[in-house]
Amino acid sequence: MDISIVIITKNEEKNISDCLEGAYLISKDVIVVDTGSSDKTVQIASQKGAKVVVIEWNGYGNARNEAANNALNNWIFALDADERITPTLADNIKRLKLTDNKVLYGCKRESFLVQKKIKHGDWGRDKVYRLYNKQITQWDLVSVHENINVKGLTKQLIGGSLLHYTMDSLETYKLKKLRYAQLSAEKYFSQHKKATFVKRFLSPMFVFIQTYLLRLGFLDGKEGFIIAKYSAQYVWTKYNLLNEMNLKK
Repeated sequence: MDISIVIITKNEEKNISDCLEGAYLISKDVIVVDTGSSDKTVQIASQKGAKVVVIEWNGYGNARNEAANNALNNWIFALDADERITPTLADNIKRLKLTDNKVLYGCKRESFLVQKKIKHGDWGRDKVYRLYNKQITQWDLVSVHENINVKGLTKQLIGGSLLHYTMDSLETYKLKKLRYAQLSAEKYFSQHKKATFVKRFLSPMFVFIQTYLLRLGFLDGKEGFIIAKYSAQYVWTKYNLLNEMNLKK
């Protein structure tokens, strides 16, 4: 297959081995771009045969683009260390002709909170688009929630799923949401956005209602409630941080 797998990492020694096993179902050209791990991530990735490139942290999009630049092939599948390529997804990817460089391929993603698979809410409808041609497009350079530039591209879903083991504990999940809130606030501040009353106080309520009730998150039990709560807290935190930044300015 003329596809390269790229993975960005930082302190992923618990995940990287399993992640690489799935990656090798598709390609022998696997690039791990590490952004400053202090654990054994780099050592494990090297032992598993991946090409390891160590860079300074300058955002998720920049790291993904740097990984693609080190790939042998033009077709790139971007993978996170906490994701697993299933055999079904790998088989369907290997059946692709890849004759149209302007197609952006995606798949469903099944996420787990600790050990429980989440079937409802925002997580239950998750799709990610990760297979693209680096000669045609690349990732944007926003500080968080980066995306592939889709201008001029058509999207196509592939059968099969990515498995996403997002967090191994609730405390880790909470800290991740707080970190993303900080990064999002900084991004909005750089874009000169304002934190209105509606965004600060009504948006968190709407996010909770939408995630827990309208999208049936309650069917996932206590995990569904936790996801809805932390999603609302994320929205509240990022807009209050943005408001503080604007007040200081």
